[in-house]
Amino acid sequence: MKYASLAATILSTALLAACNDGPAENAGEDVDEAVEDVTGEDTDTFEEAGENVDETTDDEPGRR
Repeated sequence: MKYASLAATILSTALLAACNDGPAENAGEDVDEAVEDVTGEDTDTFEEAGENVDETTDDEPGRR
């Protein structure tokens, strides 16, 4: 995939933003939307990965 580095950069940025703004699933959704804008591919790969992260870490906004 020739857009792998772009996707990785977007994912990193989105995950950093998700630390303050909400769960990883939302960040993954944002990444999927950005990848779709660039490549035209409609997938939920990063959203699903973010959901798995949320489930694994029991990520809830405001919970410490």
